[in-house]
Amino acid sequence: MKIDGIHTFSTIKAYQDFINFEGIIYNGFSIARLEETAKVIPESMPPYRKRFFKIMLILSGEIDMHNNQNTAQLQNNTLFFSGEGHIQSWESIAPMTGYVLYFTSDFYSIVHKKNKLHSDFPFFTQNASMSIKISPEESNHLQRTCENIISLSNQDLSNKEDIFRSYLNILLLESKNLYKEKIGTNSIIEDSDKRILNNYNLLIEQQYGTDKEEVLKSVKEFANSLSLHPTHLNYVIKSLTGNTALQLIHNRKLQEAKSLLLQTSKTVSEIAYDLHFDNPTHFVRFVKKKTGKTPLQLRNT
Repeated sequence: MKIDGIHTFSTIKAYQDFINFEGIIYNGFSIARLEETAKVIPESMPPYRKRFFKIMLILSGEIDMHNNQNTAQLQNNTLFFSGEGHIQSWESIAPMTGYVLYFTSDFYSIVHKKNKLHSDFPFFTQNASMSIKISPEESNHLQRTCENIISLSNQDLSNKEDIFRSYLNILLLESKNLYKEKIGTNSIIEDSDKRILNNYNLLIEQQYGTDKEEVLKSVKEFANSLSLHPTHLNYVIKSLTGNTALQLIHNRKLQEAKSLLLQTSKTVSEIAYDLHFDNPTHFVRFVKKKTGKTPLQLRNT
């Protein structure tokens, strides 16, 4: 289906049907070799939003990938990450080898807490670097894990999905170590304030990619949904991030605006109303204040 003109896939099955790939899905989890998917999927993909997570291990080949406002040519020995709700598109696929994994937050959360995906794995956040280059040795190590998963998928085991979750968690933890080594991450804080921040970020994310006519806009509305006083919410957010609660709302809105400007042909007015601005003029002022550029200048840079 389309929401605000963007293809939106609520399930892995719906996405695989769209790209013409018949992958095996295990209750919210799927893995395939890239050389198999490359035989059938389109050479270019229009912008889409998905309600699941994606990891690609590219051993060889290349693809021009757009993820949110970021664009990169992904080549051999690359790990690619895309979180729930990210806007993606691609083009110019050269024959690739490697692996692609899809999984839902529900699949992961049967054993682990759902919000751990966002708090523990920084590459799934909206503003994260979408990929990292790794060494051939690191690629080979991850390749063995992926092959183990594929081998298990062909076996008749009663606890197959539990084993998949264990392997998935290993891949996520090892990817986190590689990501931290290549890029760096903030330390993870495990306390009640951190849970408030996680829930706040998740609630902000839920305002996008939806066909709801009314969304939460103000800090007060978000605080009420979290059963918190706005002052306390702002204090927690400020102490953990250095930004106010309102700044996080604005940062996410700006990121969404950049994604739509760079990946779609929507007009400035269409994007303004998609993002629930009262009128396009307010949207232009918002973007100009945050970036020093108009929406059209951002699109053309």
